[in-house]
Amino acid sequence: MLNRIARRLADPWGLAYTLRSRVDRGGLYRRYTQLASQAGFRRLYFVLSFDCDTREDAEVAWVVHARLREMGVTPVYAVPGELLNRGERVYRRILEDGAEFINHGYREHTYFDTARGAYASCFFYDQQPLETVREDIVQGDRNLRATLGIAPRGFRAPHFGTFQRPEQLRFQHGVLKELGYAFSTSTVPLYAYRFGPAFRDYGVLELPVSGMASRPLRILDSWTCFEAPKRRFEPRDYAREGCLVATRFEALGVGLLNFYADPSHIHDRPEFFAAVAEWARVARPATYGQLLAELS
Repeated sequence: MLNRIARRLADPWGLAYTLRSRVDRGGLYRRYTQLASQAGFRRLYFVLSFDCDTREDAEVAWVVHARLREMGVTPVYAVPGELLNRGERVYRRILEDGAEFINHGYREHTYFDTARGAYASCFFYDQQPLETVREDIVQGDRNLRATLGIAPRGFRAPHFGTFQRPEQLRFQHGVLKELGYAFSTSTVPLYAYRFGPAFRDYGVLELPVSGMASRPLRILDSWTCFEAPKRRFEPRDYAREGCLVATRFEALGVGLLNFYADPSHIHDRPEFFAAVAEWARVARPATYGQLLAELS
C-alpha cells in the first residue's frame, strides 16, 4: 500500500486523473470526447488485439481468430519474435486470412515457473539498458520481415504498463520513428484521458489501450479477470465491465475502444465473446491500419 501511494505521489498527473475519475467522471468523459474530436474521430471505432506471449496462445489462436471473423472482427496480433518463429505455421495462416501483425519485440518475456506451475513475466523494458530495449525492438522488426514477409507499421512494448515514464516513451517512439513506424499502442488508459485516444506528444502516433467502465484508468484485459492469481476480478466482471464500456461509449459517440487479450486466457470463455459482441455492436470494428487510414 505504501509503495502504491508513493508512486502516485511521484506522478502528480496520475494522481490528479485518478481523483478526477472518482469525483468527476462526467468531466473526464467530456474531456475525452473533446480530445477525440480534435484527433479526427467522427465516430466510435473498436480494435481488438492479441498479445500472444506463450506457446499456448499459438495452440488456440486459429480457433479464436476464426470465431471472431464470423463475428465481423479481425484481430491484430502482437507476438514476440522467438514465439513467432516457433508458431510460424499458425500465424502465417492467420496473416493470410487478413490479420494485421505489429512488432512486440523479439525476446520472449514470459517463462513457465515449474515451482508455481504457472507462467511468470520476465524481460521488462524498464529493467533493461536502453540499448537493449532498442535492440529488442529492431530485432522484432527484422524478424517479422524475415518470418512473415511483412513490414510492420506498429508496435506494442512487452509489459508496457511498466514502461510509461515520458522519457521512456520518448526513447521508444524515437526508435520507432527511425524504423519508419506509423504508430505505437503501448500506453495505459490514463493517456487516453490526458492526451486523447490518438496523440503524437512523444513522436509517432500513440493509441492508448482502453480501461474499465467502473475504473476508467484501469486496463480491462484478460489477465486481470481470467488468469491472475488471487485476482480481484472474475470472468463475470469482464462481461459486466465490457457491457458498461459499450453503453458509456455508445453515448459518447466518438473515440476508440482499444482492447487486448491473450488467446489462451479466453479461447473458451463466453464472457469474453459477449463483451466483444457488445463492442462490435456499438463501434466500427477495424484493425490499426484501417483506423489510421480513416483518421487520415
